[in-house]
Amino acid sequence: MNRIRRFRNHLEFIVLGCFLSSIFFYAGSFVTYGKSFTTEPYYFFIVQAISGILGVLLPYLLRTKGCFPFSPTLHCCYLLFLFFSLFLGELCHFYLFIPVWDLFLHFASGFLLFYASFEWFQFLSHSAKKAPVVSYFLLSILIALAFGSLWEIYEFISDGIFGTNMQRFLSPNGVPFFGREALFDTMEDLIFDGLGAICGGIFLIIDSKKVFSKKY
Repeated sequence: MNRIRRFRNHLEFIVLGCFLSSIFFYAGSFVTYGKSFTTEPYYFFIVQAISGILGVLLPYLLRTKGCFPFSPTLHCCYLLFLFFSLFLGELCHFYLFIPVWDLFLHFASGFLLFYASFEWFQFLSHSAKKAPVVSYFLLSILIALAFGSLWEIYEFISDGIFGTNMQRFLSPNGVPFFGREALFDTMEDLIFDGLGAICGGIFLIIDSKKVFSKKY
């Protein structure tokens, strides 16, 4: 456990440094070039880097308020997800260069949200041993899907306000898609959110003895 905590502390320092350096990079690029080389403006990336920093600090806020303890393992997975999604995906444009990056992260987010939801239920009730596994299984999957839907709403609002293409309704040439083709990215993301949550549930059932014996 101490090894996991040390790894978490080092990972946290690295992720924070990545987001801070991104702010300086995009601010300097805006001053130097003025125009972004993608469809998103420079200030959009700066806002994302700031949100990444706030995301790193979120577990401490939740722990301080007594809302959620964040086990060291879950904390490490959360930090890795921030790094892969916000830093590599958005700020380093892996979404553009690696077509399957978005699907991989939606799958990972479903898995992570399922596991976080279950830990939260266990923390609140302190009676997970007596509760049927299937109830936690179904509730955690629903929460993972709900967060996936909220993320798609955020993408929709972002595309409308900032002129981004997060929902991939535009082709690389800027031509709008129509019909099912315009909905394909959104539905694909939600499907992979659900698949990730289901795989998280399968992992939980396989590892149920260890999970149910956890103390907070």
